[in-house]
Amino acid sequence: MNIKNYTTEILISIMLLLLIFYSTDPIFYDDSTRYLEGSLKDPPLYFIVISIMQSMFGTFNSVIVLQTLLIGFGIISFTKTITKYFNLNIIIKTIVAIFLFLPVIEFYNHILTEPLSYAFSLFLVSFVIRLIYDFNILNLIWNSFFIVVLLLMRNQFIILYPVILCLYLGIFYINKSKNKLILFTISFIFIIFIHNSLVFLNEYSKRNSLENKTLKFYGSGAFNFIYVDAIYISTIKDLKIFKGNMLEETLTKILQNTDEQKLSLEHYDGRGHFGSSFQVIINLSDLLLYDLAVKKNTTVINLKKEISIKLIKKNYKKYIKFLFKKFYDSTWLFVFLPFFIMLAAFPNFLKEKSNFSLFLIFLSTFTLANHSVIYLFGRVQPRYFIYTDFILLIFVFVFFCIFLQKKIE
Repeated sequence: MNIKNYTTEILISIMLLLLIFYSTDPIFYDDSTRYLEGSLKDPPLYFIVISIMQSMFGTFNSVIVLQTLLIGFGIISFTKTITKYFNLNIIIKTIVAIFLFLPVIEFYNHILTEPLSYAFSLFLVSFVIRLIYDFNILNLIWNSFFIVVLLLMRNQFIILYPVILCLYLGIFYINKSKNKLILFTISFIFIIFIHNSLVFLNEYSKRNSLENKTLKFYGSGAFNFIYVDAIYISTIKDLKIFKGNMLEETLTKILQNTDEQKLSLEHYDGRGHFGSSFQVIINLSDLLLYDLAVKKNTTVINLKKEISIKLIKKNYKKYIKFLFKKFYDSTWLFVFLPFFIMLAAFPNFLKEKSNFSLFLIFLSTFTLANHSVIYLFGRVQPRYFIYTDFILLIFVFVFFCIFLQKKIE
C-alpha cells in the first residue's frame, strides 16, 4: 500500500481526531429545542438521530462525535470522487479537503441540522458525479438514499425534487435507454413515497402531544415566511382592501407597532434590518391573530395565508423589488455565479451531450434552487447556503485547476 495515495485521508482523520479531542461539548441554540422535542415544524430525521444516540450512550456528546465523523467521511468521499473523475493531483485534492474542513470548525458541535446536512450534501454531490460518469444501479440507489436523507433532515431540501428530476432527464438525454427511463422512474417514485410516508408517520405519532396540538392550531409552512414579507412591505394605507373585515383592526395594530419601531420596508437599511424585524413581526402577529382566529373559528396560518395573498397582490411590484433586495444585499454573487455557469453549460450540453456540462447544470440549479427557496420562504442567513455555496466555490477552484493544467500541457 502506497501511503502517499492516502495522504489526504490521513490528514482529514487527524483533523477530525483533533476536533473530537478538543471538545465534544454540545452547543445549544433556541432552535435546538425543536429537534430535541421532535417538533412538527421539522422533518423527523435529526430528532430520530438524537433519540437513538441518547438511548445508546445517554449523552449529547455522542451526537457531536457522530456528526463530526460523518462530516469526515463525507469529505473523504467527496475528495476521492472528484480526484477520480476530474484527474486531480494530490496537492489539489489536499487543498480541497482543507477548505471543505474549514466550516466544520465553526459548527461541528452545534445541536442543529447543519452538520449532518453538510455531510450528506457532500455525499449526495459525490454520488451525483458517479451517477453521471458511471451509471449503474448501485450508484442510483445511493443517490436516491441521500436525497431521501436530506429531505428528512431539513424542509429546505424540498428543492431536490425539481433538481433531481432535471438530473435524471439530463442523463436520459445523453444516453437514451428504456431501462434507464424505468430505473429513473422507480427511483423518483421511491423518493416521493419514502419521504412523504415517513413525514406522515411522524405527524401521526406526535399529533396528540400538547406542543404539536398548539402548533397545529398556529400552523407551519411557507406562509409563515411569506406573511412576514407581506407585512414588512405594507403600510396602513394598504389595509383599505380589508375594509369591513375584522382583519383590518388587527392588522392596523400590527403595522402601527412595526412602524413605531421602524421595522418596516420604509426604514430598510440592508439584510440585517429585515432580520431584526422578522421575529418581532412573528411574535406580535401570532399574539394578535390568535384571538381573531378563535373568533372566526379558523387557524392562524389560514389568516396569514389570506392576508399574504391580498397584501402581496396589492403590492406585487414592491414585493418583487424586495426579493431582489434580499438577494442583492446578502449573497448576490452566489446567484449570478451559478446562473452564468448554467448559461455557459446548457448550450454545450445540448450540442455535445457532455457529462461535464450536465454536472455543471446540476451544480448551478442546485445552488439557484437553494437560494430561491430561502429568498421566497425563509430568512436569509449564511448558514442556510453552506450546502450549495461552499461546494460551488470548491468546484470553481477545481475548474480553474483543470483549465490551467490543460493550458500548461
